Amino acid sequence: MKIIASLVLYRHTQADIKKTLESLFSEESIDKICIVDNGGYCIWLDELSHPKVEVIRLAANRGFGSGHNAVFQKFSQDFDYTLICNPDISFSPGQVDQLYSFSMQRETGLSIPKVVYPDGSLQHGCKLLPKPWQLFMRRFGSTMAVKMNQDYELRHADYNRTFFAPSLSGCFMLISRQALQKTGGFDERFFLYLEDVDLSRRVCAAALPVEYCPDSTVVHESQRRSYRDVKFLMYHIFSAVRYFNKWGWLIDKEREALNSRCLSELPLARNL
Repeated sequence: MKIIASLVLYRHTQADIKKTLESLFSEESIDKICIVDNGGYCIWLDELSHPKVEVIRLAANRGFGSGHNAVFQKFSQDFDYTLICNPDISFSPGQVDQLYSFSMQRETGLSIPKVVYPDGSLQHGCKLLPKPWQLFMRRFGSTMAVKMNQDYELRHADYNRTFFAPSLSGCFMLISRQALQKTGGFDERFFLYLEDVDLSRRVCAAALPVEYCPDSTVVHESQRRSYRDVKFLMYHIFSAVRYFNKWGWLIDKEREALNSRCLSELPLARNL
């Protein structure tokens, strides 16, 4: 089969994911939608009936990556690709079909479409691998980090063209069966935040194509909860510490190599 879509919920209502489900239902390339109920709080799923939908209930909420891993472990061998989809995504018909066609043609291990905010402005889902000071400046010194963000978020890239980036946003990513076999999915030490960065670089390390697809567009109602909620800020900080403990704080040769490759190959926007 072509694609299984993985959707992880935690205390979401049916109204919260109505637009996301409607969007997923419209895609011919999606053969199954697996909804993971982290902690078993979404009782309304008992009444949800659709031929494409299957529900996995997990007794405890062990995080974003753990929820998606439950889908990988149960179904990934049955599908060409798994679509990791946030419950705040929507799109017009045919967008996943376009992304799937792109990924099959280019044999990608991991890909994302163009991601935009509800007002149509571009959300920079393609990034370099972070250095510790970059994450700190982005979160706590945004007014002093404008130039840094230009480079880190690849804002000078031509988003009308395909390109390689070593870090892709986990809000909507298409990952191949081969990539899951080689990486084992998400590292469950990350409860929330940076698990997508970690997975992206491991797919890169597996020598599988990691690419941005300009031919498909989705809308992401980004919550940016770590900017509004102290609890989510702490999740972000803990994940950052785990990430740099794993990959290196000051010395990370793989980071430098992947970032250099990205910058050397990057198509630049014409107005720069």
